[in-house]
Amino acid sequence: MIALWKAEYRKTRGRYLFLFVLAMSAVGLMWALSGKLSEDAIAKGWYMLLYQMPLINVLILPMMAMLIASRLGDLEHKNGMLKHLCTVAERGKLYDAKLLYGLGLIFAGILIQWCGIIADGFFRHHFGGSFLVKEYLLLLLFTIAPTFAVYILQHTVTMCFVKPAIPYIVGIIGEFVGLLSMFLPYRILSYGTPWGYYGALMLVWSEYDRATRISTYFFREINWGAFIAIEIITVVIYIAGKIAFCKKEV
Repeated sequence: MIALWKAEYRKTRGRYLFLFVLAMSAVGLMWALSGKLSEDAIAKGWYMLLYQMPLINVLILPMMAMLIASRLGDLEHKNGMLKHLCTVAERGKLYDAKLLYGLGLIFAGILIQWCGIIADGFFRHHFGGSFLVKEYLLLLLFTIAPTFAVYILQHTVTMCFVKPAIPYIVGIIGEFVGLLSMFLPYRILSYGTPWGYYGALMLVWSEYDRATRISTYFFREINWGAFIAIEIITVVIYIAGKIAFCKKEV
């Protein structure tokens, strides 16, 4: 497994995947932190980011997952490389090695964003109030859970289908469903796909008063049921995806 993981690193060394992760993370941070904040926004900054980040993550992180999975999968589909690899390595281990490599890149992107918003709150905007340690650790956990599920699904689709358009179609439809789940009160959107759990696991909601132009943030009850559900979905996707890849004709 370690040898296969090292082989993945060597194959992608000149493809600037980590640079791509940095760029996507920077886009997410600029989106979340750019612009001039009002005094009210600075005073409520820690709550504001707890509300904003899931809205940004549902667009940025699934796109990152889609592009990384497609990039890694294309390496094997070109010139029939996958057929040669399956003769020298066990299919299950090959699936796992590529998956772990991609998940490592995704985790790096999540961690960069998470550290970036915290650093901004402390050192740039100087948000008011005390830092919400528990809530930001939960934000990290509730960001990792759906993103890993989305990536495993994208990884499986990429490894099982030669046509490069299919993973992109799946990813774009998923992002659209995830975005709709943030604003429409339909449980099927929030709980029916991995993308919907960015909204289902949100910690803070907001109400905006147009007259005073002041946003009021309030905590939602932690949805541990949704967290358990996305963990189960992740395991199911992984098992089904691995079986599908191992039985696939190459």
